Amino acid sequence: MDSKFNVACGIISFNPNLNLLKRNIEAIQSQVSDIYIVDNGSHNALEVKELILDYPNAHLIENETNVGVAAALNQTCAAAADSGCRWILTLDQDSVCSPHFVEGLLKATEECLSVGIVAPIIIDRNVGIVGHCTDGVQEVRTCITSGSLTNLNAWKEIGGFDEKMFIDSVDFDFCFRLRKAGYRVYQTNGVTLDHAIGDGKKRRFLFWVFNDLEHSAFRDFYIAQNNVYYPKKNKLWFHFIRGNLRNMRQMLIVLVYEDDKRDKMRAICRGWGKGLKL
Repeated sequence: MDSKFNVACGIISFNPNLNLLKRNIEAIQSQVSDIYIVDNGSHNALEVKELILDYPNAHLIENETNVGVAAALNQTCAAAADSGCRWILTLDQDSVCSPHFVEGLLKATEECLSVGIVAPIIIDRNVGIVGHCTDGVQEVRTCITSGSLTNLNAWKEIGGFDEKMFIDSVDFDFCFRLRKAGYRVYQTNGVTLDHAIGDGKKRRFLFWVFNDLEHSAFRDFYIAQNNVYYPKKNKLWFHFIRGNLRNMRQMLIVLVYEDDKRDKMRAICRGWGKGLKL
């Protein structure tokens, strides 16, 4: 049987650029059995619905409101599992895969044991390689969901993605719980994905050069929340301390470099407080 029949694709859609979404679907449609697009209450949801009519293996799951990335990922995984697939490729709405992308990830799974996820090398359009840069196929601690191939049995066993997190650090929490359950996270340099995480800019502070992945106040809220909620709930106390320090650092970056300072500072403070209470 063609290996693509073991693989579905899940795409989370929220006010998408329709041209990019179309390119995304066209790039992946022949590599997977089905594409499940979860639309999170987009203002152009009708256009999204019309767009996918041109693709027989694309299916739309409509949410009236934005239920968050974690909940939408669970919806795609459930649909893929119900269709009998073993794997799901999860993509952001603007991720455009290369030919043989899925084939490369599946090939990597053949070299690995107890696979929970296999991820590509992520190349951010603004700041370069994000996260790990592995040699061959190597085990890593975490990966981002976009472009990753997830074992659906493992997803079901650990109870899916944590919907309290809404967005940001959802993937880190998922990877941690996979590893805790005995599964492994891998990355292969045989597959790369062009991606964009926020409005990335190189910044300089004295002798320190860093990447500022500038986000909206809405996004800053959940980053701050999950910087402390994710490690607290998993009893990762070093990471909990680091999460608090990251929130302090982000407040400094907003004050020094970014626009909309008042809204972003309020969002960080509110998210930080909520994360400590969850």
